[in-house]
Amino acid sequence: MLNSAFLGWFQKCLARFNLKFLSVAAVGSFMSIGLISYLGFFYEKALIFPSFASSAVVLFMTPRLMLRQVKNVLGGQLVSALVGVTIYKIFGSSWWAISLGVSIALVMMILTDTIHPPGGATAFAAIALHEDYLFVIKPVFLGMVLLILIALMIQFCAGLKKDNFKTIGSFLIEARNFYKQFKEKNYQ
Repeated sequence: MLNSAFLGWFQKCLARFNLKFLSVAAVGSFMSIGLISYLGFFYEKALIFPSFASSAVVLFMTPRLMLRQVKNVLGGQLVSALVGVTIYKIFGSSWWAISLGVSIALVMMILTDTIHPPGGATAFAAIALHEDYLFVIKPVFLGMVLLILIALMIQFCAGLKKDNFKTIGSFLIEARNFYKQFKEKNYQ
């Protein structure tokens, strides 16, 4: 009885995904986490791996989730890294500083509309690893850009529908427009 109930549940789970989607997700996560891990061992930042692995899950396994947009993945990680480093610089590394940093990172992601749950782990890592502001660029920014580029490449090669995942091109256009508005306000 238990065996047949389990098999029925398992078959229902398998029916929700097609083989192409699962293959793309597996190959994409393997390639992206493999590259990030290789670079991480080079920079000796192993505590950041869980956050990056969680981002890979969001990118490759949630095709219709709004949290996988470029602005959420990149923005949420960057906001969280900045908050984590700032909290470390002000309060040092302790259990309550980590708790404060993750909580403030959560609030900042909500305020900036860049909610990305793995960002909480990034704020945690920034404080626990005693990082400086270079941490925001290397490994966080570079790592997320690599993850996003691999996700786009895999998605393009597999011919998958883009759903809610904004392309790098549209993200760069948004960034350029933001910069133009910022420049006009500051130089007038």
